[in-house]
Amino acid sequence: MGEHIIILYNDSIDSDNWAAQRAVIRATKSNTRIIWIFEPRQVSLGLNKSADQQRRCLSLITKHFPDHGKPFKVLLGGLLTETDVEGVPGLSEDDKKTLRLAIKPPYGPKEDAFLHRELVAWDHAAALNEWLNAPVEVFVDLDGFEQVHNPVNLFFHRQEELVARSEQELLRYDNIMEEEPLSQRLDSLREWYKTCTKTAEEKIGGGGNSVKQLELDSLCETINSAESVLFLGGASLGILQRFIEKGVADKVNCHLQIGTCDLALNLFPNQFNIALNPTAAEFVFKHFSDFSDFVVVPSHSAQNAQYSLVGLKKEGGPTMERRCLGFNCGEEPLKMERAQVSLDKNYPDRKAPMSDLTAFLYALKPGFGNAKRGFVQVENQKGTLLFRMSDSGIKMYDLKEPIKFEADEVVALLDSLEREKKQDNNTGWE
Repeated sequence: MGEHIIILYNDSIDSDNWAAQRAVIRATKSNTRIIWIFEPRQVSLGLNKSADQQRRCLSLITKHFPDHGKPFKVLLGGLLTETDVEGVPGLSEDDKKTLRLAIKPPYGPKEDAFLHRELVAWDHAAALNEWLNAPVEVFVDLDGFEQVHNPVNLFFHRQEELVARSEQELLRYDNIMEEEPLSQRLDSLREWYKTCTKTAEEKIGGGGNSVKQLELDSLCETINSAESVLFLGGASLGILQRFIEKGVADKVNCHLQIGTCDLALNLFPNQFNIALNPTAAEFVFKHFSDFSDFVVVPSHSAQNAQYSLVGLKKEGGPTMERRCLGFNCGEEPLKMERAQVSLDKNYPDRKAPMSDLTAFLYALKPGFGNAKRGFVQVENQKGTLLFRMSDSGIKMYDLKEPIKFEADEVVALLDSLEREKKQDNNTGWE
């Protein structure tokens, strides 16, 4: 008899990714192996701007481009053009410079993305090692990188790698950003990433923990020999396209946080995980029946549950707290490292959606949220892939009514995953 496998495939950047991983750990039986795979994203080192610059840019977008849609969407997507900026009469050079932050910059070289991903992967290995109290093998999927396109304006990319750094590392980073010109800054930042990665690896690398490049053929062999495979996805669908092409899709139960029935809920022309690789998404949606099972959790169902951040901290400790402070509260990493801010003190009542956590709970805890089960068909509207409710097609979870979890309820919810471990991990779809 083969193994029971859970493949967790994610970019693992935001706090909801980390909360979801904590839930998967809590729900996984001892006879089940988790394979952790992380997908890289494009970066552009040295471009990140301050919260004050973001506020100034948003104010100018609101004033001068009211017909471009929600200002935050314009900023996050980098939707302005040089023509837009130059077309505003009477703008000062300072204001033009600020507005140009809403023009999406080009990606940096892929080697920079791999540097970034390796450091974040070691941070993940450290957290997973702590949570599991066991060695962890983390894989990075580089094969599909050329097909992935980060839709985020990299001027305002949240730097998740900073929240795990020491005070000395953060001060060195700030010095590079503030004191060095861009041409020199890039070389210094690359050395900074390499040094931080070496430090992170040395902290846990000797205990059997590792970060490796994913070998697709080896993974496919593991899938073929497994008793069961549950794929929990919160990234692009490129790897699922490769599963189809490799002939192993029929062994895989897919449960994905992806897609939308209402584009107003999304920040990009396509829902984020679709926007990363629309071609792969359309291919996989057309071939969803090739998989053993295929279930989606669209945006409204993933975003309709909110969780106390203090509750998540109680569950995931300081690692989880830093992710929430950085991503959900916009706090500076140096303030976290110096213990100048905390969830208990500064954000005791803050709740936030955790899309991947909610999406995966439908698979890990059958009946979660009393969500209805339904079906969707996929429509391509001039390149935008949109879900339409249907009586057949791709299975989906539909959570229409909002639910909120207080701190103690978050802890009780994740505790219940331990108590309610099923004989078989599955999507809960009967």
